[in-house]
Formats: sequence, C-alpha cells, structure tokens
Amino acid sequence: MSTAPPTTTTAPQTWTRPNSEFFISNNPSLLSVKAVNDAFGQEFLYWGKPFPEEVMHQMLHGSMSFGVYKHTQPQTEGEPFSPTAENTEQIGLARMVTDGTTYGYLSDVYVLPEYQGHGLGRWLMNCISEVFSTENMPYLRRIMLLTGDKRMQDWYTKIFGMEVIAHERRPDIGQDLVFMCARPNAKKS
Repeated sequence: MSTAPPTTTTAPQTWTRPNSEFFISNNPSLLSVKAVNDAFGQEFLYWGKPFPEEVMHQMLHGSMSFGVYKHTQPQTEGEPFSPTAENTEQIGLARMVTDGTTYGYLSDVYVLPEYQGHGLGRWLMNCISEVFSTENMPYLRRIMLLTGDKRMQDWYTKIFGMEVIAHERRPDIGQDLVFMCARPNAKKS
C-alpha cells in the first residue's frame, strides 16, 4: 500500500504590528477584487490592467495571495481584532503562484503610492519569506520573479537570495525586465 506524498499545507495567517492600523494576511476571504482592479487601473502598475471581475477573482484565488490591509473601523483597546472584508481596506498585494510545496512565482507586488514609506513592502516580503522558508516548505526548490527595477533587484537578492538569470526585452512597456530565481534548498559550494 502506498502512502500519499508529503505535502505542505499552509493555513491562512495574519500578521499585525502593535499599535498599527495596518496588517497583512493571506486569508483569501479578505481579498478585494474591486480594490485590486482599481490598483491595476493606475499608472504606477505599469505591468497590469484591470480584468473582468470573474477573471480577477480566479487570479487572486488561484494563487496564494498576500493582501496588505488598513483597518477602516476604530478598534477597542484590549479587544481582539477580527478582520473582515467589511472592516478593512486592501491597500497592497503580492501573489505567489505556487503548488504550495516545491515552487513559487512572485507576481503583482504593490503597495498603493499613498501608503508607501511605512515599511509595508518590506514587511510584506518578510511575511512571504516566512511562509516560503525552508522550515515551512522543506521541499521548496525554486522561487522566481520578473522585475524591471534595479533597486528592487537588489532588494529581492537581499530578502530571498535571488540571482538574475535572464533578461527580457519589453518595448511594449518601455523597459527591459530581468528574470530572477532563488533555489533555497540548493547545496552551497
């Protein structure tokens, strides 16, 4: 009799900061198709464009999506906060297209411009790095992404240990992209 192969299942998590109006969660019930579509319609997301709602819903829920949120209702001190789609506003996103065990492709990373400068992007990457650590995903073989921003290349190298492995010319978006990859469980020589 054969047994099922080992898998990694990650229950939804929420990360909070003390005395902060912001939190990060990979709970799919909090995702806002409208908020993400609105962001995809803005110029700062040069790679994206809005999609029909059912397409955006499938894109967000077919991936492990990490939302960055802001509380929209005052919290009572000492009371635990239970985030819902009604008491939060989605202000950022990162999607990991993944099988949940061996592979992750990081895509659609953003924090709305008006909320940048609060360390939310770094925090978002740290949350993803925690979930996609070799401790949580011991069979993780590869994390990959595309970026056109040199500053972000350096940042992804620092956060995930990524290396540039290829270039892609993209005259349609007015810049060239680099393909980056990290192999967390690769033997170091």
